Amino acid sequence: MNIIKKHATLVAIGSLLLSTTVLANPPKPNVFDGGNKWHITGYFDSTSNHAQAATQEICFLPYSVVGTSIQGVWYSTSFPDWNGRYYQEGDEVKMTGDFAKDVGHDHMTLVHTTYDVPGRVRGMAFKDWTEWREDGKFGRIIGWGNATMVRAGRCAYPKFSNNKAALENEAQKLSSSLPERLTAKGEIAQSPGQPDLEALDTYLQRAGVQ
Repeated sequence: MNIIKKHATLVAIGSLLLSTTVLANPPKPNVFDGGNKWHITGYFDSTSNHAQAATQEICFLPYSVVGTSIQGVWYSTSFPDWNGRYYQEGDEVKMTGDFAKDVGHDHMTLVHTTYDVPGRVRGMAFKDWTEWREDGKFGRIIGWGNATMVRAGRCAYPKFSNNKAALENEAQKLSSSLPERLTAKGEIAQSPGQPDLEALDTYLQRAGVQ
């Protein structure tokens, strides 16, 4: 099934899935309620002007409440096979992720603010993004960086209202089936945080992501 057809079969069913979980006091605002689609942009710490790196689109799947935190998984719709787990307690969001068949890794620690981006309610988070690849030794750092993350709406996702494992499996399949993200020069991007990538909207249109 091609990407366009696959996306055509997705539907947002967050309220149904969340109804299967006994909610304690999930943090508000959080990365799922109010819109689970976000655009994250990296900035390299090692450059004097904190040069901008890539902008990627990510989707958070419905969460489970664990104590005073919420926990779940996320996946990208703009870089193939890039996905991972998230955790939010209070206004702190932690994310781990893998790419390149789990050879590449990311870690983000973000502060979810109540700052209102025009047209988006409580839609910004910011702080740190680190990306690296395994090399059989100590790991090769791609970038130590800062990040901003802005809420961009709501992602559709497979309709498994009471089966989180099936939902996550379908999201993994979708993530893995995406075409390669290209650089501005038309070369295959090597990591999600790589600078000088094709425009996000250009990729989403080419990939058939809606």
